[in-house]
Amino acid sequence: MRRLIIYNPRARQTHAVRLTQIADAKLGPVGGYELRVADSPGEATLLARSAADRGYDQVIAVGGDGTINVVAQGLVGSDVALGIVPLGTGNAAGSNLGLRVGDIASAMDLIVHGKTTRVDLGRINGRHFLTMAGVGLDAQVAYELHDAWKRHLGKIAFIRQFFRTTFSYKLPHCRVEITSGEQDLALDEPLWAVLVCNLPIFTWRVRVAPEAAADDAQLDFIIFHRCSTRQLISVAGDNFLFGVDISASPFVTVTQGTRMTVNAAPPAYWQADGDVGGQTPVTAEVVPAALNLIVP
Repeated sequence: MRRLIIYNPRARQTHAVRLTQIADAKLGPVGGYELRVADSPGEATLLARSAADRGYDQVIAVGGDGTINVVAQGLVGSDVALGIVPLGTGNAAGSNLGLRVGDIASAMDLIVHGKTTRVDLGRINGRHFLTMAGVGLDAQVAYELHDAWKRHLGKIAFIRQFFRTTFSYKLPHCRVEITSGEQDLALDEPLWAVLVCNLPIFTWRVRVAPEAAADDAQLDFIIFHRCSTRQLISVAGDNFLFGVDISASPFVTVTQGTRMTVNAAPPAYWQADGDVGGQTPVTAEVVPAALNLIVP
């Protein structure tokens, strides 16, 4: 078993000594591992792609959702299995696998004892994503959130920025087209956001797409229509605090499909797995069975 660990030294809750100690204990008896430090997102992708080209069996991404995303970029279409050790802030990928952020031992146990399965990815403007993407408010929050706040406050920084951004956000007028193969959807109206989910949990404690599955060759689209700021916060709060199904809100449309286009005036930001990629126009689509993933 040839394993490569790609490690982001800047991820929150990262402790290199503890990582290597646990990796030695868990992976040492079952083939061992190599460890490489990625000093940039581009380097992480190149390391993963090189491992795929050289016939490695597993590549393990150690860091936040952004690190997991850039490692996955290098494995798309290969037979190499992606393992996840979540050490970031949002922990969307880890949460969908039942992993707690910072629990390196449990993540290593999953890598050793889990199964490898082929999963879909999403792709937005050419960038693949494992868990989710979004256009509008969520991407604006990510755009305005400074890394220093994330490092010092963790999840609280996201909550703080959500409120700051929401109260100042001006809804763009969006033209959205979603292709489902059955009943296509077209909208032309102001929107708070359009979320695109490949897995049920959008981010920490936020399950906006309970029907999403990574092997159904579809994406789940969650559209937040125009409503008051108080109404939006109420919908988000009920989901975050009490697990209320977001589709129960009259201000939210949930649908499935294979492809989406969004144009917005003024242009709106978009993000993939929590990292801002640019502004509209946007095309998002499913890429079936694009990645091998180690799952429970």
